Amino acid sequence: MKHFANGSQLVFDLGMNNGDDTDYYLKRGFRVVALEANPELCERAAKRFEPEVNDGRLTIVHAAIWERSGEAVFHINLENDHWSSIDIGWAGRNDGNCRAITVRCVTLSELFAAYGVPLYLKIDVEGVDHVVLDQLKALPSLPLYVSVEDCRFGFQYLETLAACGYDGFKLLDQSTVPSLRDSSLSYNFPVGSSGPFGDDVPGSWSSYGSVVDSYSHTVRDFNGNRLAPRTQWWDIHCTRTPQEKHHD
Repeated sequence: MKHFANGSQLVFDLGMNNGDDTDYYLKRGFRVVALEANPELCERAAKRFEPEVNDGRLTIVHAAIWERSGEAVFHINLENDHWSSIDIGWAGRNDGNCRAITVRCVTLSELFAAYGVPLYLKIDVEGVDHVVLDQLKALPSLPLYVSVEDCRFGFQYLETLAACGYDGFKLLDQSTVPSLRDSSLSYNFPVGSSGPFGDDVPGSWSSYGSVVDSYSHTVRDFNGNRLAPRTQWWDIHCTRTPQEKHHD
């Protein structure tokens, strides 16, 4: 039986990038483990969050998450560092100019063993999100909340998350995030940030069948044809919910 870490005060930010998501999680009072493969972004974050690093509230892990530990080639997109990835096809899309570096690799189980199982796991690792989800499925203890950036494999992501035991789902249109606000902090979400998570994501939790139906009429159909305009893109959020929270 899966165990869900509903008492944890830890958040994992897999794909820290510029640190805006990490900043929000810290402001919420969470302890944060932020993983980032780009060394320049790690250096900037270390300066930006020096007090939080020093007091132990933030751990910056300079590594890429992958199928196995060791080393791998990581491709930094020089025009858009958000697209940087182990997958050159992903990092070099639109004929992007990339620089290859060698980075340390870790697995999700290694991160959980080293730092604990988080309350919330944010996954935004450009082209290898499926690797994280596949590893999540094999673990006995899971975060209560997970989000993953949608892509053309969205149906597979939803299926894998359901197989993990998650039974409540939401779709967050990322183009709306800058209009959202955490009133408890008087906090406006920056452009490009992931936004709120868990119960704070707008809308009610939906069952797996309901979210698949909604996804197939909103994002892309079952044949893979995109339905939404390119100005809209999504994160998939999920949780393990009490039955009374389901809305079909």
